[in-house]
Amino acid sequence: MGSRLGWSGAAIVASMLVTAVASAEPSAADRETARTLMDQGHVLLEKGDVKEALKHFQAADEIMHVPTTAVPVAKLQASLGLLVEARDTLASSMRRTPEKATDPQPFKDARAEGERLDASLAGRVPGLTITVKGVGDGEKPALAIDGLDMPAAALGLPRAVDPGHHVVVAKTATAEGRQELDLREGEQKAVEITFVSTGAPAIPPPRAMPDTPTASATSHSPGLVTWVGVGLAGAGVIAGSVTGLMAISKTPGLTGECANHICGPTAHSDLDSANTLATVSNVAFAVAGVGAAVAVISLLVGHEASTEPPAESPAGSAPTAHLWVGLGAAGLRGSF
Repeated sequence: MGSRLGWSGAAIVASMLVTAVASAEPSAADRETARTLMDQGHVLLEKGDVKEALKHFQAADEIMHVPTTAVPVAKLQASLGLLVEARDTLASSMRRTPEKATDPQPFKDARAEGERLDASLAGRVPGLTITVKGVGDGEKPALAIDGLDMPAAALGLPRAVDPGHHVVVAKTATAEGRQELDLREGEQKAVEITFVSTGAPAIPPPRAMPDTPTASATSHSPGLVTWVGVGLAGAGVIAGSVTGLMAISKTPGLTGECANHICGPTAHSDLDSANTLATVSNVAFAVAGVGAAVAVISLLVGHEASTEPPAESPAGSAPTAHLWVGLGAAGLRGSF
């Protein structure tokens, strides 16, 4: 097969040695690498491994960018049915290395063979004209041939493809169509894609907005804690005053019986009662002080204002306090 390519290793090596693109001339290492790749490609061709040989030739052409490497690549591509790719390789080579009067003979020979190959391929490349049916007003279908996107502007116009099996897919936001077909060399075929509805496009749910914490209002009006403090203060004052007066009322009777602070047996009961009442009075006044402090602090600190209307309080639900006094004892009973 190497002889059918029409290129000897000696001709390729000779052309590489005279490569001259002054602004981007390959280095000695580049040229040596390209020669090695071409030699390995020819060996692979002799073994019948055309695809692997093509990879080596393409790698060498990427280094040298000369007609003597581009034409062997195009010839192998054509032999594999890659007709569109072969013509593109030839066109790219002509653009990269335009003909010059000073070109070495291997360049001239390669360029002439490339022109003959390109002319023969022109009539062998198949063409495919795609039209669509069932597209909604204002919708622009996305087209793809064998998984490669096709410009929308090419819709309805012949498009060059390689011979063989092809899959054509067209899509819109709400419909889709698909066709599979086979093309022979030189065949021109028209294909119509009929769209089938795939349903309305899914509308993403609205993104939930994070709850924004609202600044809580602080109220300095009397609250439950305030009323509890007031109740304690009021009850303490009442209890302290009553028990204090009761203790004082017993003092005159003890003055005559307790000379020099020494009481006889008959005064012990009254003395104990007076001391107990005095203690209760002191405790009650202390409780009153605590309650007053609680009420004042609650008003200063405040509490979170309620946004709900206050519910009507049932009868008897207001804070209440009841003082009880017994023989030798007193106390406070209530609800808050």
